[in-house]
Amino acid sequence: MKSRALGSSVVRSSRFAGVLAFGAMMAAIGCGSTALPTSGPSPSTAISQPSEPPVLGIDWARAPSVEVPKNFGVDPSDPPITGTHPILRIPGQAMIADVTPLSGHGYVAVGYVPPDWIPVAWTSPDGLTWSIHLTMGTTDFTFPVSLAAGLDGTVVAVGRSGPKPAAWTSADGVAWQQHPVPLLEGSDVAERMTAVVASGHGYVAGGSAGPELFDRHARFWTSTDGAEWAPVPDDPVAFANAEVRAITPLGDGFVAVGVVGEAQHPSGAVAWRSPDGSKWARVDDPSFVDGIAVAVVPAPFGGLVAVGADVGRKEAVAWTSPDGRRWTRAPNEPSREHSGGFVWMTDVAAIGDSVIGVGDYQGLQRGTATSWVSRDGIHWDQARSAPVQEQGEFYAIIPGGPGAIAVGSFGAPDSYVPTIWLSPGR
Repeated sequence: MKSRALGSSVVRSSRFAGVLAFGAMMAAIGCGSTALPTSGPSPSTAISQPSEPPVLGIDWARAPSVEVPKNFGVDPSDPPITGTHPILRIPGQAMIADVTPLSGHGYVAVGYVPPDWIPVAWTSPDGLTWSIHLTMGTTDFTFPVSLAAGLDGTVVAVGRSGPKPAAWTSADGVAWQQHPVPLLEGSDVAERMTAVVASGHGYVAGGSAGPELFDRHARFWTSTDGAEWAPVPDDPVAFANAEVRAITPLGDGFVAVGVVGEAQHPSGAVAWRSPDGSKWARVDDPSFVDGIAVAVVPAPFGGLVAVGADVGRKEAVAWTSPDGRRWTRAPNEPSREHSGGFVWMTDVAAIGDSVIGVGDYQGLQRGTATSWVSRDGIHWDQARSAPVQEQGEFYAIIPGGPGAIAVGSFGAPDSYVPTIWLSPGR
């Protein structure tokens, strides 16, 4: 549903194979190994015990078993740093970009594996144990970044393969089929899908056209089955200088949010409204100035909540809207600020009577995964800090498991080991 492009790591949206994180990952991980058979599930991680009963969205535990790819392996007999012990290259690296429930049972997540950047999926029957599947293809530089599950049980992933948009479909999250996505007629620039959402009539995807750096131009696509896609005709005004980061249904229509400005330096947020996914009206609300919106969800207390950050990443930012036309930015509060460092939200989900936003804060080099809970979209309580979240990054959240499932990574910005958290957790 979304794409993410904040901070040192990016998967989405941006929900996101963003250029800044992509460059950081390439530099940190390097390009030496090509071995991709999987290893067994990772061992359980001991976590601290809170003194109070765990609270949904406030307390987190790691999933005890997340299978990782077998890459960047080392010979233990070699001396450190030299030989096959390159700096900052931890075995088992991959990026989990998004996660969604399977129809009636279990969950599926998607992402990509270095050093060749091939697509990958994970499935779980319960949110606790996750198996990896290298069945989405073997083409280099291919990035699925967003997921949606249709009413018929079909799971659709979208992203890009090289300079072209790409989509995948699956019935179970294990076997996948990749589908080409048509470019706009006459297009001669790179295009990418960054977000997808399911509705009663099929699927709607968003993204952008343009170079990896500098200005981008928003794009939308529609599909009845996730396999055959139709590009929405270009709107030179509504789509100008923007990229879609997330889409959500609202009533019989849709609302999308995204960013404006250069890909590596967004300068503000933007929204769009559509009655059917085929025609979009742009919303440049004054509250979007100096903001980056990367996720949006219908709120259980009415209207919409969107999240992201300010452009300097000094504050995790939230907006509320009754209808997608008018937006209000939540006032500053200490829970969403990080003195002397950086902080941002990457996704948001409605669970029970609350919305839970996930993201990170960063002091020096490494970040700490965190979350926020709100019952009105205005005031937010931040998660308790615990060792289980240190050196972690949350990218996406969905209802599931004991309450919520968040996917992300451990070790950024030097390494990216796929990690999954559950809340409430001990």
